Amino acid sequence: LTAMERSLASQLIIVPFLYYPVFFTFTGYMQGLNFEEGLDRAKQNFVPLMKRNLLFWIPVQYVQFCYIPTELQIPFLSCAGLAWTFLLSVLAGSAKKYSNDEPDHETYCVIGNETECVIPEEELFPPVMFNDFDESDLINAKSEVNQEENTAASIKEKEVNQEEN
Repeated sequence: LTAMERSLASQLIIVPFLYYPVFFTFTGYMQGLNFEEGLDRAKQNFVPLMKRNLLFWIPVQYVQFCYIPTELQIPFLSCAGLAWTFLLSVLAGSAKKYSNDEPDHETYCVIGNETECVIPEEELFPPVMFNDFDESDLINAKSEVNQEENTAASIKEKEVNQEEN
């Protein structure tokens, strides 16, 4: 009975009021959604994900609390968490369908050689503005390199002297 109580407390209190709000806020932000788009995504996905969450985690946590030795519970939950994170990412859906923004490109490119990948020339080779650097930046960089080389040489010299003594 205690295992079921712990599982239900986790799933009915912590998950809906802490875990999912943090999940949808963080992933929405990382995917470039504004607040309203992120909220829309959360509203559409919360109930289906909560159902899947209960179907996945209640049995996992029941097994954890009843059958897994205490010293193996963290590795067990880590493996289950990895599987759940994969499922959650797949089931939560792409942020593209919640965004009102028009895409910059026809197709999202991962490595740039996909058959339908379009990368505008200005993004392929971004221009380097040498006007952004002045001579003092180069002098400072050169002095830092010289200082690091001198430090490394003195350390090496001390090591050689210690080996000789």
